[in-house]
Order: sequence, then structure tokens, then C-alpha cells
Amino acid sequence: MSRTEPWQPAMQGGTVTAPALEKPGALAALVRRARRPLLVVGHRTLVTGGDGELAIDLLARAALKAGIPVAATGDAGPALAVRGVEPAICISAMNLANRLADPAWPGVDGQGPHDIVFVAGLSYALEWTLLSGLRHGAPHLVTVSLSPAYEPHASFSLPNLAWPAWRSLIAGAFGLEEAAP
Repeated sequence: MSRTEPWQPAMQGGTVTAPALEKPGALAALVRRARRPLLVVGHRTLVTGGDGELAIDLLARAALKAGIPVAATGDAGPALAVRGVEPAICISAMNLANRLADPAWPGVDGQGPHDIVFVAGLSYALEWTLLSGLRHGAPHLVTVSLSPAYEPHASFSLPNLAWPAWRSLIAGAFGLEEAAP
């Protein structure tokens, strides 16, 4: 059981909660081991950031470097395309969750189901609901919250982090060690 508290205290995760990924190496290991990863990027990545950089900038570079297909929700699709990442699918978060819960869904590229899903940039309540549904309805799937607010219903989650610490963790895990713009 994790000692990390949910970002919103009322959002308790039950008796088993996500281990907090506090070091870039732990997240990097999950990325390396994934056979069929998917990165879900939501609208909050367009407003979260610091020092002239947005979360979507960093996540786009991470997806390109790791070769992870991206599912865009909300208005993240066009913003990703501007950053050189053509989303594999633009879809509502709940519609995507329903598809991910189906072990027969062939994935965003038709090559088979995804084994691990990295989620970032959804509103806290929406991400919490999506991860809760996948936790209970998709035991074949590993979920990782990349949002800077701890999500107890993920298989793994980042702890509650301010922008500089979040940026450092993501950059370190994906090998994006260049300085922030």
C-alpha cells in the first residue's frame, strides 16, 4: 500500500493503491518493458507547465523518442500534430477506456491489445474515474498515471509533484535530459 495521499483527499483508492514512481529509473523500466504501450494525452497538458514549456511539449518529445503511439483526447490532437506527433487516434477519454477494457480490441494500430497505458493531462476526476474503471474492468492492462497528481487507482502513479520535479522525472525517464526551453 502506498503512503502517498491522493491529490484530492476525498478520492480514496481503497485498500490497494498505486505504488508511487518517485525515481525516473522506475518509470523508465516500465517504458522499456512495455510490448504494446499507449500514451493518452489530454487537454490539461495544454495548460500545465512552467518556464515557457507546456506538459504537451515534453510528452510529445517523450512519445517520439520512445516510439509510443499517442491517443489524444479533448483538444490535444491538433496541438500534438503541431509538435510533430500525429496521434494514432483522437477519441474521448471514456470511449477510449471502454475500448481498452476489451481484451479483444486490436489497439490503435490494429496490431493487438495494448499491455500498458500511460495517462497524462486529463482532469483529476476524469482520470480517477477512467483508471478506476480500467483497474476493475481490465485486469490484462497495466495503467500508469503520468499526471503530477497522485492517482490511487492506477497500477503505478507519479506522486504529487510541482512542475520542476514533474518535468525532471519525465525528462529523466524518457532520456530527455536537455535543458528546458
